[in-house]
Amino acid sequence: MSATRMIVFLLVVIAVYFGMHYYIYSRAARGLNINGNAALALRLAMLLAGLSFFIGEISSRNNSLVWLKPFEIVGATWMGVLSIAIAVFVLNDILNIFFRTEIFRYYSTLASIFLIFSASAFSLYNSSREPLVKEITVKTSKLPEGTDKFTIAQLSDLHLNFFKSSRWLERVASKTSSLKADLVVITGDLIDADLCRTNGFCQTIKNISSGHGVYAVTGNHEYYSGIERFLEIAKNSDIKVLRNERVDIAGVLELAGIDDKEFGNLSESLSLALKGGPEKSKFTVLLSHQPDIFDKAREAGVDLQLSGHTHAGQVPPMDLIVMLTYKYPFGYYQRGSSYLYTSPGTGIWGPPMRLFSRSEIVKITLSKVN
Repeated sequence: MSATRMIVFLLVVIAVYFGMHYYIYSRAARGLNINGNAALALRLAMLLAGLSFFIGEISSRNNSLVWLKPFEIVGATWMGVLSIAIAVFVLNDILNIFFRTEIFRYYSTLASIFLIFSASAFSLYNSSREPLVKEITVKTSKLPEGTDKFTIAQLSDLHLNFFKSSRWLERVASKTSSLKADLVVITGDLIDADLCRTNGFCQTIKNISSGHGVYAVTGNHEYYSGIERFLEIAKNSDIKVLRNERVDIAGVLELAGIDDKEFGNLSESLSLALKGGPEKSKFTVLLSHQPDIFDKAREAGVDLQLSGHTHAGQVPPMDLIVMLTYKYPFGYYQRGSSYLYTSPGTGIWGPPMRLFSRSEIVKITLSKVN
C-alpha cells in the first residue's frame, strides 16, 4: 500500500471513529436532556476514551512503553463498548420512529444504556474464558492404507503483542499439545509486535507439540508488524511458514499455504501453491488466512480449507458486518466434496470482548471411509 493511500485510509478511519463518538454523545445527551457542564464533562470523557485506543495501539507494539498498558486496556475495552453502543442506539432510533413521545425517548435511552453496559460486561467475561476446543470430523476415502485417521489442531488470530499475557499463551500451548494432534497449523495473524526479544513467547510457541510439526501462513497483521520480523519469529519458534507453496505431510496429505490476499493476488497465490494441481489420490488441505478464496480452492481440487481473519465479528455490529461482507464468515461449510472451517479465532484483536462467539482451538479429525 502506497504512503498516500495509507494516509487517506487512516484519515477516513479516524473520521469514522470520532464520528461514532459524536453520534453516541448526541444520542445520549439528547435522550437524557443533558446540557451545560454535564454535557461538557461527557464530551471530554468520550474524547479521552477515544484517544486512549490510539495510545494503547501504539504502545502495545513497543516494549519500552509498557507503562502505558492502562491506556491499551481502557482504549481497547472502550472500542468494544462504543461498537455495542452504536448497535443498541441504532435499534433504539428505529423504535423512536414509531414511538415519538418525550417520555419514551427518555426511558428507552436509559434502557439502552443499561443494555450497553450489561452486554459489555458479559462480553468481557466471555472473552476472558479459555478457548474452547471445537471438534470437527471430516470423512474421506483419500487416507492411505494403514491410516484410519489423522488429526489437525488449528490456531488462528492469536494477535500476540507485549500486552498479551504470557500465561494465557502458555495455557493455549498446553491445551493444544494435550490434543496430541498429528499436525498443528496457524492460519494467520499470529503477531502484532516483535515478541521474541522478551517474555519467552517464542519458547512457549516452540513448546507446542505435534506429530509432524507446526505450519503457518501469513495474515494481514504479519505485514502490518513487518513480514521479515514475522519470518524471524517463526524461525525462532520452529514454525514452518508456507508462502504460496505446498508440502507432503508424512505421505498422508498435502498441505498448501498462501499469503494473505491484501498483499498479493489471491488467484496467483493459489495457482503457485497448487502448481500442477494437487495429487488427486491425496487429501489436500489449504491454509488461507481469509476464507473467501474457498470457491476457487475447491474448483482447484482442495479437499479442506482452514481460515480465520473474521473473528466472527466479536461484538455487534461487527458480527453483522462480517456476515454481510464475507460469503463464509465463520463456522463449518461443505460445498460438494470440499470443506471449509472459518475459525472465529483463538485470540482477539481490539476489544477484549466477545458477545455471541467464543475463542477456539479447532481439532479436525480426518476419518477414513471406504
